[in-house]
Parts: sequence; C-alpha cells; structure tokens
Amino acid sequence: MKQADPIIQALMSKGAPFEVIENDGMRVFKNAAANLADVLNRSRYFGAAEFIVMGQQRLTYDEFFLAADSLASHLVHDQNVDSGQSVAICMKNSPEWMIGFVAIIFAGGVAVLINSRGSGETMRGAIEDADCELVLADARRRDKLIEAGLELPVLSADDFPKNGQDFTSPKRLSTDLSSMFFTSGTTGRAKAAALSHRALVTGMMNTQMAMAAVFQKMATGYGIDVETLRKQMPQGCSLLVFPLFHTSGCTAVFLTTMSTGGKLVLMDRWDSNKALELIEKEQITTFGGVPTMHWDLLHASDFETRDLSSLMSISCGGQALPLNLLAEIRETFPRAFIGAGYGMTETSGAISQANGEAFLANPEASGQVLPMMDVQITGDDGKPVASGDVGEIWTKGATLMDGYYGRPDETAKSFSGPWFKTGDIGRIDENGYIYIVDRKTDMVISGGENIYCAEVEQSLGKHPSVLEVTTFGVPDDRLGERLVAALVLKDGTTTAADLTAFAKANMGGYKVPTEFIISDHPFALNAMGKIEKHKVRSAYLEGQDT
Repeated sequence: MKQADPIIQALMSKGAPFEVIENDGMRVFKNAAANLADVLNRSRYFGAAEFIVMGQQRLTYDEFFLAADSLASHLVHDQNVDSGQSVAICMKNSPEWMIGFVAIIFAGGVAVLINSRGSGETMRGAIEDADCELVLADARRRDKLIEAGLELPVLSADDFPKNGQDFTSPKRLSTDLSSMFFTSGTTGRAKAAALSHRALVTGMMNTQMAMAAVFQKMATGYGIDVETLRKQMPQGCSLLVFPLFHTSGCTAVFLTTMSTGGKLVLMDRWDSNKALELIEKEQITTFGGVPTMHWDLLHASDFETRDLSSLMSISCGGQALPLNLLAEIRETFPRAFIGAGYGMTETSGAISQANGEAFLANPEASGQVLPMMDVQITGDDGKPVASGDVGEIWTKGATLMDGYYGRPDETAKSFSGPWFKTGDIGRIDENGYIYIVDRKTDMVISGGENIYCAEVEQSLGKHPSVLEVTTFGVPDDRLGERLVAALVLKDGTTTAADLTAFAKANMGGYKVPTEFIISDHPFALNAMGKIEKHKVRSAYLEGQDT
C-alpha cells in the first residue's frame, strides 16, 4: 500500500497552506481562491520584479498588469465583452498572448485557446465551435483567418490599447467556465475541453504544492528552514518552450510562474544553441521540455562553451524520458532536481508526478498519483482490476473538465459517473506509481506533440491519387516516435515528394509524416474492412514490403 509523503501530508493538514477539505463530494483546497482572477491579482504584489523576457522586450509585473488592465477595459467598454462570453486567442507564444489571456479573465470572459499552428480553416472551425464572439490574434494568424473566411471581429495584438478606463471585474463563481483548451480527436475535428475556474485554480495549486514540497526537501538537505532558503535563492526563472495553447505551457509554466513571482523567458522557435545562450544570459533555473529538446541541448554545438550552472530543475513532459537520455542528464547536471509526470488537457494538467529521489527511484513510471486526484485502473467490464493488473486509467477530482463544449454525446462517452476515461492503458504499483503501457486512442507522440493518426489519414485521403492510407508511429532516438504513412495510389505518377507537399499545405507542420511508403498492392483488411495497421507497421519495421 502506498505510504503518504510526510511533507505533502503536512502541507495538506489542518491549518497548513494547502489544507484539504471535502466539498461537493470531492477534495478541494480550503484556501483556494474563488476564481482565477483572484489568483492572478495576487501577483500584483511582485511589482517591479521582472516578469517576461522575449528578445529585446522586457516587462515587469507592474508593466504587464498595466497592459492587461488596459486591454480588459477595452474588452468591456469598447468590444462589449459580457461575463461568460467566449473570446479566442490565436497567436504564437508572446507577451501579448499572456496579456490577452489575463485581460479576458479580468473582463469576466472565457479564454478560448486556439492551436495557432493549424491552417486557417482549422483555426476558424475551432473558433466557431467554441461560440466565440471576438478573436485576439497576431498579424499572421489574423491574415490566415480572414483568408479562411472568418466573419468575427478580430483585434490585432498590434492594436492592443495602452491605457483604458477604470472598470470593475465581474465576480465569477468557482463553477463558472474559465477557459477552453483544444484536444485532438480521432475524427479529425478538435474538441474543446471546458474548464471551470475551480479546475484551473486547483491544477495550479497542485503544482504549487509539489514545488513547496521540493523546497522543503532542499531546505532539509541544507539544514536550514524554508524561508531562509527562499531568501538565499535568486528569482526563479523558467524557459518557456511549450505552446501556450497547451495546458503544459499555460497552466504548468505561465500561470504557475506568475503566481510565484518568477520570470519567464520566451523563444520565437526552438533552437538548442539559442536556448543555451538564454540559460546562461538570463540565469534560467527551470527548464521543462519534451525529450527531443533535452536531447538537442545536450548535443548542441555550443554546449561545452556555455555556463549552465543556474539550472536547478529539469523536467520532462509530453512523453516518457528514455532511460539513456535520463542517465546523460543526471551525469551532466548532478545537482539538478529531475522530474516527470503524466497528465491531460481534460484534467487541467498533471494526474501523476514525481521529482528528485521519488522520480529517480522509479524512472520507468510516469510519476506517482497526485494526492488531490483519484485514479482507478478499470477492466473492460467497467470494474476496478486487481492491484498491479493492467486496464484503462480512469480518474476523478476537482481538476476535471466540465465536458467537451457543445459535444454532449462525446462527453457522455468519456465519463462513467464522476470518473473520466483517459483512453490510456496502464497499471499502478503498491507505491502509487503509474505505468503507461499503451493507448486506446490511435495516437503518436512525436517531439512531445500528440498526432492522431485518423486525423492525418483523413487529410491525406483527400489527395486525388490516394486509394488507401494508414499511418503509424515508429521509434526515433530524437523525437521519441516519428510518423510514417503507407499508401496505395491510384496511379504511378504521384511521388513521395508530391505527398509531402500536399501534407504541408493541408495540415500543421508537426503532423506531416516523416516518410511516405507507397505500396504496389492493397493492404490486408480485417473482418470489418479496416486496414490491419499492426501488420503494415510490423512489415515496415522488419524491412519488408508493405
């Protein structure tokens, strides 16, 4: 049976900062703010401290809040944004993205986070599905949306107001909708996970509690109290590389850093040598990325010439950290806390997590179940399996989404009473470690990005020469997995280069298969008339004809 971490237990005890109580049949933090706006407003305390760095642009907390307040006032007074109204954010990572998010929350709106890497048509579809009335966009996405026929008003980031009238932020309830994050679906149309204020606030506090536990362990190791340690440490500084439209980028990095008075350093695009330069220049203390990024850093041409001694915390998200890569990270950064976890958009972030010794004791696992989450391993009959047995991972807790916005049927299929069916197959050991062994959904995780095969197949199937198509993931040292497409064509003139060009024109760049295999015979079909993908993949891996 899992033994409770005494430090976490103390942090959750009566009178402690993270005291836990029962409410509406679930565990919640007694001291949680009523809504996300209240949490964000607390960060005004950090005033003149530096908050955001991107290129030559540097903003303090005071400057950030002045910009967010001005935009919120504009949304209320000039754009007529009402309480509970959906407003889309369609931008690349930037200070303006974060200003827009906070302004929407202050205006009482619902922040709808659009995958800015998609085509204009895909972005427009997501905006319309979420019933948005207004879009905040950078110039490039604005133009793509207009070309795609979007008829809603678009406020360009270049036109954000510099000052605004005074206004009173509407008071939102903890059960009110705060935001929507999109998660890909096997039908090729993204679904909007609708998250309440309580879900996001609880998710943030889960991360804060984990950080508090790490501080306590560090202080104990140094033989001092936590407050003394905090005073001796520099301002925390994170390199933000996850997209802000992902829960990893928005909640785990942006909002959590903001709530603790830390500094965020943004990059235009991933570049390992530039990341090394920023770690040295900005004294970055925390770096979280997918395995691909850690691999790139360790093998970058400038690695040996950079001072990386400021790094204190290294984490992996998006997919499991390969053991050979973990060994290299440990050897290179022996003083750093290393961590990893498992979570979902639908759960406002992490379901399980492990840092430091807890992670290193069992690096093949995806962390330990967080104390605020309930997890059940379930058989095909919908009943819990025996301890240690494999089944589908179900979870429940205050961080769960309300459902998929506007999709009652899909929401109903994803829940069994209060339990959310993750679609992931795994097991839990006696110490509460989760092991992910398979996925029910046909998905490939490449470079930390979720690629749903059905979505790519549907897009490639629109090419006039394609007769049959199947896609699958294969192991890759750098990406973790890479996507391969196997096809049967109607003619002999279409080439792999033609298919690559077609894919790049019709889907996000990270979804484009790395390789196209053109078969000269039809694929084997099962009794339901579906391609037997596992046979195609096995043949590929064995180097045989598909």
